[in-house]
Amino acid sequence: MRQNSGRDAMKRYLIAMMVMAGLFTGACGGSGGTGEAQGNSPAETDVELVWFHDDFHGASAEAETSGKPMMIDMYADWCGPCRTLGEQFFTSEEMHSVLSNFVLLRIDLDKPEMATYAQRYNVSAIPCVVIARADGTEIDRIVGTTRTIGEYVRALEGILESI
Repeated sequence: MRQNSGRDAMKRYLIAMMVMAGLFTGACGGSGGTGEAQGNSPAETDVELVWFHDDFHGASAEAETSGKPMMIDMYADWCGPCRTLGEQFFTSEEMHSVLSNFVLLRIDLDKPEMATYAQRYNVSAIPCVVIARADGTEIDRIVGTTRTIGEYVRALEGILESI
């Protein structure tokens, strides 16, 4: 039982931070957007999105080759908002065109070998999506979720415009 005390403490800490982030997100709200689709043409959604899973070095190499920034989704399976991002937001047609501008990486923070990335990017709450250069240098981040997919799309578009 003693071996898992560090991992259990990390889970309790992350849960507490998620609750605080959820309260913060709910209290602060968003732009109040409707989340309407951005009018993607069929050509924009024909390209299949490829996700790297727990492979930072592979994603980094692809980002270097493609010239695209990385979008690093740090999550845990037990995290409800993380599942919402992964299962509803990132798979929606509405997000497809903006996601195609990134090299996509998902890092499961429940895997002990992935904890180094939570430390590297000072992750205090999940879901935490870090936008980074190919060398891993952080450009920006989104912590938590938004009320609508459209708001999340606009947040990512804003980050892309600032690069």
